[in-house]
Amino acid sequence: MKTRKTSLTAVSGALLAAGLLALSGCQRGTTVDTRTFALKHLDSDVARELITPYVYGDREGTPGTLSTAPGAITVRETPDNLQKIQRVLDEYDVARPDIRLHFQLIEADGFTDTDPAIAPVEAQLRKVFQFNGYRLVGEAFSAPADRSRIRQSFAGGVYSIEADVLWTQPNTLRLDNVRLWNGPPAPMKTPVLGTTVNIKPGQTLILGTAAKEGSKSTLLLTLRAEKGAEPG
Repeated sequence: MKTRKTSLTAVSGALLAAGLLALSGCQRGTTVDTRTFALKHLDSDVARELITPYVYGDREGTPGTLSTAPGAITVRETPDNLQKIQRVLDEYDVARPDIRLHFQLIEADGFTDTDPAIAPVEAQLRKVFQFNGYRLVGEAFSAPADRSRIRQSFAGGVYSIEADVLWTQPNTLRLDNVRLWNGPPAPMKTPVLGTTVNIKPGQTLILGTAAKEGSKSTLLLTLRAEKGAEPG
């Protein structure tokens, strides 16, 4: 009986050791590959933000890694995650659409005549506001470049507008620090209005309202992202 007990103990120990080895081998056996993705249109920092959720840097034994260079991003990950990353880049690493930004400064008051210059946006204004009428004060156009600053005057220099431009995705443009000024921008001046917005091609946004200086009228600043248009 003593001999049998020793034999069972030895067998149990051997099975436990084999189980531990199998588990350890499973953990160490995660297959990872390294692949460099060439970026055609997407900024490498934006690409990093998009694919970071698919890179598991905390995986034990074979952590995922990611590095960027101008025009490329290199990833060490499992084959299935590399395929997911490829699908994400196929969707987002595409050419940006040709658009121009069309700013219109509109005065709202007791006007009764219809201004044809603001016909595309007047219907939207009437859904939001209850003014009797609207007329165009001035407008400005800009063909935005990525990571650039818009600065234009309009209405004969009475007003000016500026904004910082960033393409966050192929179909989404972010305008940071959009500011409307009386006259040219100046460090000690306060803008008439300021905001930050995201806009897509084909969209029209009402950026804000402000009181018109020296008048009881209200100013409305609108923005349209016009597709396939040349600067005016």
